[in-house]
Amino acid sequence: MRKSRRLALVAPVLLLLLVGSGTQVAYAAGSANLWPSGALGNRANTEWRTDSYGGGQLTRRTLIKAFMNAGEVLMLGSSAINQGTSNILVWNPGLVTGPVGTENVSAAPSFSCNAQRTAAGAPANQGMITNRTQELTGPDTVPASIAGTYVPCHYAAPSTGIYNIAFLGPSGFSANTDGTVAADVALLNANNFSAAQGTSVAAWDATVRANLTSTTSLTGRVFTYYLALFTGGNGLPVYPSVYPVTTDGYKYRVDLRGMDPNGWLVYGNQRGFLDSDGATPLYHDAVADATGSPGQLTGIQGGVTFALPSFPLFFEAPDAASITALGFPVAPTAPVMSSLSFIGNLGGNTSLVNTGGTFTYTSNVPGVYEIVISRDGVSFDPTLPANRALRGVRPAGVQTVSWDGRDNVGAFFPTGTFQVHARFHGGEYHFPMIDVENDTTGGPTITLLNPPGPCPALNGGCSAGFYDDRAYRTLNGTVVDSGNTVGTVLCGLNPPTTSSSDPIFGYDTSSGQRAFGAATGGNANTPCAGNFGDAKGLDTWTFFPSSTVLAPINIVAIAADIAITKTVNNPNPAVGANVTFTVSAHNLGPNATTALQVTDNLPSGVTLVSAAPSQGTYTAGTGIWDVGVLASGATATMLLVVNVTGTTPATNTATRTSSSPVDPNPANDTASSTVTGSTIPGLPNNGVPPVAAAWPIVPALIVVGLIGAIAARHRRLFRKQQE
Repeated sequence: MRKSRRLALVAPVLLLLLVGSGTQVAYAAGSANLWPSGALGNRANTEWRTDSYGGGQLTRRTLIKAFMNAGEVLMLGSSAINQGTSNILVWNPGLVTGPVGTENVSAAPSFSCNAQRTAAGAPANQGMITNRTQELTGPDTVPASIAGTYVPCHYAAPSTGIYNIAFLGPSGFSANTDGTVAADVALLNANNFSAAQGTSVAAWDATVRANLTSTTSLTGRVFTYYLALFTGGNGLPVYPSVYPVTTDGYKYRVDLRGMDPNGWLVYGNQRGFLDSDGATPLYHDAVADATGSPGQLTGIQGGVTFALPSFPLFFEAPDAASITALGFPVAPTAPVMSSLSFIGNLGGNTSLVNTGGTFTYTSNVPGVYEIVISRDGVSFDPTLPANRALRGVRPAGVQTVSWDGRDNVGAFFPTGTFQVHARFHGGEYHFPMIDVENDTTGGPTITLLNPPGPCPALNGGCSAGFYDDRAYRTLNGTVVDSGNTVGTVLCGLNPPTTSSSDPIFGYDTSSGQRAFGAATGGNANTPCAGNFGDAKGLDTWTFFPSSTVLAPINIVAIAADIAITKTVNNPNPAVGANVTFTVSAHNLGPNATTALQVTDNLPSGVTLVSAAPSQGTYTAGTGIWDVGVLASGATATMLLVVNVTGTTPATNTATRTSSSPVDPNPANDTASSTVTGSTIPGLPNNGVPPVAAAWPIVPALIVVGLIGAIAARHRRLFRKQQE
C-alpha cells in the first residue's frame, strides 16, 4: 500500500518533469480536454442512457467519433471499465446510421474493449483509468513504456473514415437511472471509479496514434455532435471548453465559463430552435410546457422544436484532416450578398397592401440570410414588433424569399414606401443551453478563431454573440411564455438584468451581461417555477456578417397598371399620304382608374388630320388624351390619322402621364411607332427603286431581248442548213 501511494505521488511529478523538459509523453483526448490540469469548478460525467430531450429528438447519450486513417490505432480507456456491465464499443465507418440524436446503434460493434481485456493473456487493468494522473497523461504504448499512463484497449482502423465510440457506464447499454456523480475534477472520490457511476462515466479517453508503439498522439481527431452531461446537482459550476467547426469552415472555441446545470446537453447548430413551422430559425429561447418532463423539454410552448445538432464539437483544436474528412472547407470564405430586390405583386417593387411579395438576392456562399423591413426607415431592429425580420438557410447563388406583407406580430404593413436592410451570415453558430438552471458568470464565451479577414464590426469583435430572453410570438400566433407580453422578459427566477443583446451589433460573450440564476438551487423542473434557465432552452448565437445591402419597397392600397401600346398601319407611306396610328391603354388592374391621361404629341414630319378616341377627349394643342375612368381589364383606343409631310423618320410616342390610383409598373407606360415617308410609295426611304417603278419598261426590255435571242438562234440554224 505504501509503495502504491508513493507511485501515485511520483506519477504527477514525473509528468510535470517530462513536459517541462520537452520530452515526448503520452497525451489524452477526452475528459482530460474537458477538465485539463488546473481546471476550475466541478466535473460533469458523460452519459449513456435511454431517455431523451425534446420529446425524443435527442437521446441522452454521448456518442464519440474519431477520424482515423487505415492502420492508425485507437487507444481507449474509462473510469467505468471493470464495473458492472460497462464497456467501450467501436463501430466501423458506415455502421451507425440515422439522424444525430437518434442514431441507429443496433449494428454489432466492430470492437469491444471487454472482449479484448478478458481474452487470454490480456494485461491487468486494461482499459481502466484509475486516477487523475492516468486521465491527464493518457494511454501507454504497447508494450508499456510510459510511466503514469493507463493500459489501453486498442483497435486498429481497417479503413480510413470516421469511427463511432460508445463509453458505457456500469449500468450498461440500455439503462436509464441517474448515476451517482462525485463532480470532483481531481477524481479523489471513490464513486468516480465504482459502479455508482451508473449510466455515466467520470473519466474517459479516446486517443488516436499512428501505431501501438508511438508515443505521439494525433490531436484534433476526436469529436462528438453533442455531449450529454450530468453533475448530479446545482451549485456545481463547470468550466470546460469545446471547439466547434461549422459546415462552411468557421472554427470557434466555446468556453462554458461557470454555467451551473444539473443534467444538460452541449451542442451546436445553424438554426438554434425552430419556429412553429418546423423550419424557420426562432432566434429566441424555448420554454417547456407542463407535459412530460419539463426539465427535458418533452413538450415546448408555441409549437417550437429543437433543431438537431449539426456541427461537430472537437475536444481540442481540430486537425485539418478531420475537417476535410467531414467535407468541410479548411478555411472559410467571407460572405457576400448582392442584387437584393423586391418583386411586388403589381410589378416592379410595388405590392398591394395585405399581399406581400418576393425578395431576391444572390450570395457567394451557403448560409443564413437576414432581411429586415423597417416600418420607420430608421430602426432596422429585427425584433421590433412593427418591423419584419425574414431569416432562413439557403445555398449559394440566386435565391428567393417570400414575404406575406405582415410585421413581426402578424399585422399587415400599411401603405407607403419602406426601406429594407439585408445581410448574409457566414459561420452562423447557435449554442443552445438545455435546462441550465444557473449561470452567474454570464457564459458561455464564444470566440471565432479563424475569421476570413478582420474580426466583424460587432460588439465584442471575434467574441460577439446574440441572445433574446424576451417573450415572443411564434408563427402560429402563440405568445411564449403563456400569459406574458411580447417584448418583456421571459418567466423564471433571477433573469438576466439585460433581457436581450443589441439586435444588430450583439454583445461581448466574454462579459457577464447575460448572467442569470443563483449560486445554487433553482431546479424545479416546472415551467416558470425555478431559476431562469430551468425547463428552458436558452439560445446564444453568433455569425460573421456580410456588408448590408439596401432596397426599397412600395405598398399601395389600390392600383391600376396601365399598359400602353401603339401601332401604325403603314410605316413606309408615300410623302403626302395619310397613315393611322392606333394608341391603346389597357388596364391590367387590379382596380379601375378614376382618372387617366395619356400624352401623345405628334412629331415633326406629320400633321394631324383627325383624332378618334374610343372614350374621353384628345386635345391637339397639348397632346393629352383624357381617358378618364377605365375598368380593370378594359381597353381604350384612339385612332390618330396623320399626313406624312417628309422623308425623315418620324417617331410617334404615347405615354401614360398621370393616373389614379397609382400605377405600380412604369415599365409598360410608354410605346412608340415610326413612319418614314418616301418619294417612291411603298418603298423604305433608302434610295433603291422598287420593282413596281420599273413597270412596264423593264418587262418590255426583257421581251425584246428574248425575241432578239430567238431570232439569232434561227439565223444560225438556217446558215448550217445552207452549208
